[in-house]
Amino acid sequence: MTTPDGQGLPQPRTGPLPFGQSAVGNLGPTVQVGGSNTGIINITSRPKLPIIAIARSDREAALEPLWAHTPTPQQAANLLAARGLAVIVGERGTGRRISAVRALHTHLSTPAGAPQLYDLAADWDDDEIPEREVLPKPIAGHGYLIDAASRLVSENAARALMAWAEDLHAAGSCLVIIGSQRDWRGDSRFEIGAVRPDAVQVARNHLAHAGSHAQAGWLQADVQRAATRGFLRQAAADRTVGILSDLITRSVSPGDAVAIAGRLRNIDPDRLARAAEDRESPPDSPEYERGIRELRRIREEVLLWTNFLEETLAGTGTRGQDRMMLLAAAYLEGASLELCIKAATAFGSRDEALARRYREGRSPRRRLADVGVDTADDTAAFHSRPGLALSAIRMDWHHWADERKETKEWLARITAPDGIAKDWAEQIGSRLLELSITAVESPFFTILDTWTDTSPDEQRIRIVTALITRAAETEELTRAAHKQLLDWAKKGHPHRRMVVAQACSGPYGTRWPHTAFVRLRHILALDDEAARIAARALSTHAAASTNGLQRVVETVETWFEKYPTHLAGPRAFLALTDPTHSVLDTLMRAAQAAPSIRDFLINGWMQTLRQPDVRDHAHQILLGWARAAHEGRLNRTTTFGILTDVRNAHTPLDAMSRFLYGSPDQDDKALIEARFALANLRACNHTQCSEPHCPLKEAVGPLPDTSTAGGTGEPSS
Repeated sequence: MTTPDGQGLPQPRTGPLPFGQSAVGNLGPTVQVGGSNTGIINITSRPKLPIIAIARSDREAALEPLWAHTPTPQQAANLLAARGLAVIVGERGTGRRISAVRALHTHLSTPAGAPQLYDLAADWDDDEIPEREVLPKPIAGHGYLIDAASRLVSENAARALMAWAEDLHAAGSCLVIIGSQRDWRGDSRFEIGAVRPDAVQVARNHLAHAGSHAQAGWLQADVQRAATRGFLRQAAADRTVGILSDLITRSVSPGDAVAIAGRLRNIDPDRLARAAEDRESPPDSPEYERGIRELRRIREEVLLWTNFLEETLAGTGTRGQDRMMLLAAAYLEGASLELCIKAATAFGSRDEALARRYREGRSPRRRLADVGVDTADDTAAFHSRPGLALSAIRMDWHHWADERKETKEWLARITAPDGIAKDWAEQIGSRLLELSITAVESPFFTILDTWTDTSPDEQRIRIVTALITRAAETEELTRAAHKQLLDWAKKGHPHRRMVVAQACSGPYGTRWPHTAFVRLRHILALDDEAARIAARALSTHAAASTNGLQRVVETVETWFEKYPTHLAGPRAFLALTDPTHSVLDTLMRAAQAAPSIRDFLINGWMQTLRQPDVRDHAHQILLGWARAAHEGRLNRTTTFGILTDVRNAHTPLDAMSRFLYGSPDQDDKALIEARFALANLRACNHTQCSEPHCPLKEAVGPLPDTSTAGGTGEPSS
């Protein structure tokens, strides 16, 4: 494959090129081609899977002083040393990713320096296997991590990865795969069970590393206080040491432990010290009660108000109005109290009896305040209880499982184009995404379906695109997001097609290009605005880098080969060869040095011109080529040489016929020049054209031999 600047490639021939012969996607050592064996044979390979350097935060978490020791990494490192592959299996929350990073670092580190560690995108379809040509070349000191949670590793895929791991091992490299027991279908001898680290130790390590030593002391067992009691005590004991030692249980995940540590850092040590001092007052004193209340509040704040919500929402005698007031304020945090009250009354059936119950008894403002909402400035806020909103949403979904359907219908109703909370869709969607990470019967994708089904405006489509992109980047939702985008791409719903096209044009397409291209192929089946966005996405990806150009060219070639009657290939080809885009300039420069690119352009035109549905578009692109060559933006020899080969191999019944033989509304000078060049006609002298190198002004000479498909098709000068 060529580079855009042509570096590292054979120099263009001075004479006419023979017709190139390509063996696209061939992996064998021998290619047999019928006819003369003197022609050029181009064997192209598929682009490599994307690799992303493992985040610095993950590498830091896997090393001292943040690491909380478990046997998992060393066991995995032993397997890497023996076989080059280890599979760490465990459910989410067992620390399997950080254990994998530490295992890679343990195995590959040398005195010369740290290893190069990469996330390898599982950018293949469920029914495909990662072939050797798309996997990174084995390089000593490079370690790779595949998250099987985003792509099920089937038996065939597992065999392919095991074979690749043997090559990695021989080169001084290795691979770790993480996932649940269900995600890995390969040899169980490579499996290592993930042992959950001590959550308390994880939190204390993060606090100490951040310089929050006081907060780290709150979590440790209170051994220092006992040791300092007695006659020889030199100083007053720190009464806060170990005061929250039972805050984090052993079953807490490492990620949650880090989040708790972050919230502990926000607690002022003086605030906790005063509460601890008050608690040591006589039990019947006001100071003692004040200390107990403050300590309880601090624990609730750090644990996101779990006990508070249990008492407020799930306790006996809780009124439904209070629950709905809190839920509305949680989804609409920052909105006016009036809007929250209207949203709460819209839950369930909208009859007068229900609405009347909300007007009885305590005022709506009092109801909101009683369930923990700050109501200052007539706005729903949670400043005094940070984190309460999302925690309330999670608890409501968990406790009222029998009303999940009504909850989804309520959210869809208030966020409809005419709904009372239509302007809060983005925040509601974000909170549903967070809820769906841990919740069963996830409401997130159901709401996105609803939002794209009811004539959304551009703003709503942008919101849905951003949300589903975030879902794809969230470990727990990646696989579901891939499936949702594929389902939308296959169906003809115009708004959902727009979301898919825009998502594949952004970070989603950058991270999973192969997966995105599969979805774009379905989008390109129809002629609408989504298809035009998809075509631009392919052009943008091709123009971004050498690898991007290679990937797009290989993808379009595959589409022509596997789906000869599908319109995705022709539409993508016309987008790449549009003279108004810079990709064509790159392709034309590459075609002068690499026969494979020349063959791609010739074959692309031949395949495209067979499709009547793109006839008008193809004619416009051909006309653009003629004008670009006439104006000197494209190399005339290369341009007309390619089109001559297309003409010689193509039956002129469509756009090429119109291009060659005329149309009443298309007879400008550029098109006349192109017709003369392609038809090998002698030109008569004329003086109308101002171009100094116009072929119609050149002296008449003998016609060149155009019996081969590689002829230039131009009169000799």
